[in-house]
Amino acid sequence: MMRIVHGFFGRMTSPLKAALVLCLFVAAVSCSKKDVKTDEPGFNPSEGAGANAAAAGGAVNAGDAGTPASDLPIIYFAFDSYKLDGEARTNLKTVAKYLKDNPSTNVQIEGHCDERGTTEYNLALGERRANAARSYLTKVGVDGSRVSVISYGSERPAVQGHDEGAWAKNRRDAFVIVK
Repeated sequence: MMRIVHGFFGRMTSPLKAALVLCLFVAAVSCSKKDVKTDEPGFNPSEGAGANAAAAGGAVNAGDAGTPASDLPIIYFAFDSYKLDGEARTNLKTVAKYLKDNPSTNVQIEGHCDERGTTEYNLALGERRANAARSYLTKVGVDGSRVSVISYGSERPAVQGHDEGAWAKNRRDAFVIVK
């Protein structure tokens, strides 16, 4: 096998060899998968959280389209979970009260994940997290038509970092007010 490879490369010019090596490197890097660590529990503010909401319905918060609602709490999740704990349910009751007090306001729930897991897995988990919050809100009396969901997976981390402290802040649901 090495003789074939050496013979193939031996007949190539240096620029052609460099181009082939570069193509192989780019292909290898773009096809690599993220490592998933299952032994550890598992928004980039500069990107603006809710760009899709702004495009779809004009997300508004104090004149800054597409930013999280500062007066609504963030819901956090355990690693690889979309279960609402006691603190999450308490925070969702605050969101429900806000929506009941502001009947012309709608919200979009953004589901987020930490960096571990594949893109597809994290998008699905983020959607399950957002839907869990939406389901709870409807159970406590919020009209489901006022609540939409979107998943960003791990694409918009709230905190940069590769440790449990950062991951815990990135496993969340954030709320965007949509007028």
